[in-house]
Amino acid sequence: MSVEIKYWEKESWINYLRNDVLQLYELSATILYLWKKLREIANGKLLSDIKKLIPELELMFVAGTSPPDKYEEDSLALIYKSLLGASISLREYYFLKSLNKEPKTLCRVEGTSFISYIDHIHVMLERVLKKASELRFLRDSDLQTAEKKSRDISEEILKKPEKISEILVEFLKKALKLTVAYNEYTRFIWHLRKISKKYIKELYPELLKPEVFKFIQELLGLREYIIPEVDDPEIVDLYTIYSFDHAIIVDIAVAIDGIKIFSVPLYLIGDLFGYYSVYEPYKTIGGCLCRINELIWGLFTQCRSDLGLIINGPVPNPLEEWKKAVENISKHLPEYKYKKLRYPKSYEDLSILDEWLPAIYIGKAELTMDKNRDLYLFDRW
Repeated sequence: MSVEIKYWEKESWINYLRNDVLQLYELSATILYLWKKLREIANGKLLSDIKKLIPELELMFVAGTSPPDKYEEDSLALIYKSLLGASISLREYYFLKSLNKEPKTLCRVEGTSFISYIDHIHVMLERVLKKASELRFLRDSDLQTAEKKSRDISEEILKKPEKISEILVEFLKKALKLTVAYNEYTRFIWHLRKISKKYIKELYPELLKPEVFKFIQELLGLREYIIPEVDDPEIVDLYTIYSFDHAIIVDIAVAIDGIKIFSVPLYLIGDLFGYYSVYEPYKTIGGCLCRINELIWGLFTQCRSDLGLIINGPVPNPLEEWKKAVENISKHLPEYKYKKLRYPKSYEDLSILDEWLPAIYIGKAELTMDKNRDLYLFDRW
């Protein structure tokens, strides 16, 4: 399950950040800017007034509809309504139209689950890119160029609303390509979420070189998380677990990493239920990309029926694809919902933790800790 990438080379990470992360950021910015601009122009205003400013916007609300209030399957108006929250009263619109009157019907542009996911993913991507700029893996101008391009494309879509499908499909393709099942760099980061030197030695031996380890620590934000409190310094070194700032502190009843949530296992597969308006606290490149992976899982799961409006054929499920990829490991692991472990202060504690390292490595289990330093394993699937 290790990956064949040159994780010790700066240039390889620059390519990943430019080709995978930055491009997805540009597409997420395009969708968000379009939605915000549409709210500014249309929300709470009469369609008759909006048409005078931008005649083409009428298509967003009515293309592919019919009297009295029917949305045709896969119609442009249904895409805007379901994914971007743009709608009018079609019955009112067609009634006024039948009387040759101006469409003085109120426009609504509201939040949707899809927009919430785009927003959260966008914030995480932006933090990754800003940190990469600080570390000189990207230029500040790269981010500025992407933002300008996204605004230009959004303005173009306002005048050609039918182009939205092309942008949405491109975003979903790029998002899918970034997930752990399809992207070796993301997979490498995922493997390092909670990893011991024992696993590093077996799977990523180059990472044991001090200069390589320091390079990855500084780039991704890897740091010591659990240090066994036993006598043998060699065993302490071998079983010290490293982590990013992702999924590290839990209040088993109500919160993870300071975010009040409905369920820890649901959070860990990217469910936004209960905290749509609260952004994740992660600051490191590694932590943010782990969360982006989970959010993309959640997007393809929670918005599945809406995504079917713009995807030809079956809607992909990147979480299920990852489950299949690691099935040979996960099928041998025990079933559980969550499990409490002791912080390793003895060789017995360490032995128990060691048994769970395969599940933690692939992400079937997530290891976290409460304020009393009790450890918890949560089952993702």
